[in-house]
Amino acid sequence: MIESVNVNGMTMKYSKFGEGEKNFVIIPGVSLKSVLPNEHAIMKQYKKIAADHTVYLFDRKESFSDDYNLFQMAEDTALAIKAAGITHADFFGTSQGGMISQLIAINHPDLVDRLILGSTTSRLDDNSKSIFNRWMELAKPEKVRDLIYQFVTDVYSDEFCENYRDALVSMMSDATEEEIRRFKIMSKACFDISTFDDLSKIKCPCLVLGSRKDKLFGPDRQNELARGLNAKTFFYEGYSHGVYDETKDFIDHLLSFLA
Repeated sequence: MIESVNVNGMTMKYSKFGEGEKNFVIIPGVSLKSVLPNEHAIMKQYKKIAADHTVYLFDRKESFSDDYNLFQMAEDTALAIKAAGITHADFFGTSQGGMISQLIAINHPDLVDRLILGSTTSRLDDNSKSIFNRWMELAKPEKVRDLIYQFVTDVYSDEFCENYRDALVSMMSDATEEEIRRFKIMSKACFDISTFDDLSKIKCPCLVLGSRKDKLFGPDRQNELARGLNAKTFFYEGYSHGVYDETKDFIDHLLSFLA
């Protein structure tokens, strides 16, 4: 069920499903289109977790300016989570959602019981910066198909791209100018990530998941994130940045950590 909170002049939508006593908050990464319309597929993907959790999937706020940054995203998300009546939860953040989750765990530690970070980092390297810059350069209405093609290529494994890239380009090519604008702002905000020196402030149990062949955040960045958090880890040898969309057993690793 898609709901929304209105607090401090902002509106943020979220999906809520499951009836467990424990709360499980998902914060997704950068995307050209909101993930909320795919609620039924997400409910199916997280069915095992929803068996004993109430699951919340938070979008970004509905309206934001061109200078919206990562720290504002984290504060707005924390505010929306509290406004939804959540006092504490297990968090799962993927990609930029992992960046936001780190900031929430640092600045709102009482909210975060356990922290799972998928395909993310505490700081960018030159390769990551070049990929985000490429996306921002392509984030124009007249180049939207090129943007989607490049995004899918950078995020998913070669095998996944061979099977699904053309379909994804076709599905998302109707992106509006506003959706393209939001995508560019969210991509630019990733340059703000700088939690490396503050990772020791995160005291809750942590799990870092990813792929050794992540094209966006390579193994060096993921390894240092795990070391800084003293986190448990699991890294796939194949796949790429979007490993959480490609694998069937990804949820099992989450369940094992949450048990």
